[in-house]
Amino acid sequence: MPIASSPTSRASAGGRALGVLAAVVLVVALVALMMNIFGGDDSALTDTTTSSTSSTQPAIVTEVLPVSVKASSQRGDAFGPENLIDGDPATRWNDDALHGVGAWLEFTFAQPVQIQEIEFQNVTDEEAFRRNYKIQGYTITVDDLNVPISGRLVNSNEPQRVNVASLGTTTLRIDVTTTHLAEPVGENPPFDELALQSVRFFGVEK
Repeated sequence: MPIASSPTSRASAGGRALGVLAAVVLVVALVALMMNIFGGDDSALTDTTTSSTSSTQPAIVTEVLPVSVKASSQRGDAFGPENLIDGDPATRWNDDALHGVGAWLEFTFAQPVQIQEIEFQNVTDEEAFRRNYKIQGYTITVDDLNVPISGRLVNSNEPQRVNVASLGTTTLRIDVTTTHLAEPVGENPPFDELALQSVRFFGVEK
């Protein structure tokens, strides 16, 4: 019986080469498609990230000014609590010869403010600083958070800043809990008053 001849090696090699070529073309097409897809996504992601970053800029902390201040007492009209916020280093507040006992200050803001720091400034004049009582222990309360903040100031006439946590404060109160004692200077006796030169607030207006 006649037997069919087997395919030549040339024909078999050509078929394999054609199959490999088709596979390569398919892979290249798939790679190009994937690059287009992911290239577009990267661009969109970059745009989204840029937009998100630009919309979450940190708030700028500045000095925020109260519109009024009240005190538990004052040593005459020349030493009223409004001197604390007038920006004049030559003026100060004195309580009414009470050594700071039961002294408090209450500041009011025209609109809610997020207060982050308070700066206390004792009397800068060295003799007046030493002869007056000064705030030592204090408690700060704000009308938007029912969490009193307590702390202590050092006996110094350098500015002292303390941290405060508030969200939208319109009224802030400082209660004096303890004081640094007044002392004589030379032949001049100590005063009976608590003295404070200024109080400044730093935060973000709402």
